[in-house]
Amino acid sequence: MVHLILTGATGLVGSAVLSHILSLPGGLVTTAGNATTTTQKISKLTILSRSTTIPLLSSTPPPGTPRANTATEIEVVAHHDFSVYDGDVLAKLRGADACIWALGISQNDVDAAGYVTITRDYTLAAAKAFSTLRAPAPAPGPGQGSSESKTSSDDKKFKFIYISGEGATTTPRWYTPRFGRVKGETEAALLTLSQQSPYRDVLAVYSARPAGVDGLRQPWVWDPVMREKRSAFQRTYLRLLLPPIAWLLPSAHSPTEELGRALVEMAVDPSRGSFGSSEPGVSGEGRTLGNVKLRSLVGL
Repeated sequence: MVHLILTGATGLVGSAVLSHILSLPGGLVTTAGNATTTTQKISKLTILSRSTTIPLLSSTPPPGTPRANTATEIEVVAHHDFSVYDGDVLAKLRGADACIWALGISQNDVDAAGYVTITRDYTLAAAKAFSTLRAPAPAPGPGQGSSESKTSSDDKKFKFIYISGEGATTTPRWYTPRFGRVKGETEAALLTLSQQSPYRDVLAVYSARPAGVDGLRQPWVWDPVMREKRSAFQRTYLRLLLPPIAWLLPSAHSPTEELGRALVEMAVDPSRGSFGSSEPGVSGEGRTLGNVKLRSLVGL
């Protein structure tokens, strides 16, 4: 059973993650005597958001919004300063196992300093604050090995998945755009953090680099974001651009249905916690997954 944290739930990637969770089966039905219980692998989803109005969770969600999953408890927690986490917020997150950090903003919507604050500083503050949320693993019994060996693997640590993007680089050149440089700096800083004491024993970090995020097949995800966060020109431009990309250059295409699934499986499935640096689309000591790898996780 997994308690998952999600940020950026009103954005395109965060909405894709939420849509996938809502689409999951209601759970496994277990009957014991006259009692029937329903369980879901994701026992709880906590959404941290400045706005508690999440379109997919509203009383009148966009047509087509999935509603199969009735077993996962979903709580929206209002949080306004993502650089600070006080005791009240952390108490609501206590026991969480993983976070999909989809909070972000376009480099065109803020100045350079603001972009660094939102993209890098908020992310690192959250990773530090969340690293000790997960309940410690029980001490091993006789013959079960040392606690050090038990806690060294990622499945015993808090898993933090940062949504970066194709174009991010840890070796920027003079022509690298701001988003590529700052997102690359964030990826590197997260990796360094996870290797330092006291975080190396409790925090596992991953960076995901989707590209050409396309929600045209999921209008309940696409339409609210396009309406609230994109101009009419951008909406038209994307509708014309994305279908040819999907056809001509699929490696640069991230359909929201499959992207949401890949990210959720990375967060909740222990078998998704180990990647070889030599695999196509994998870099950053096996911690950074490019779009090619993200697509392969879901059979694209």
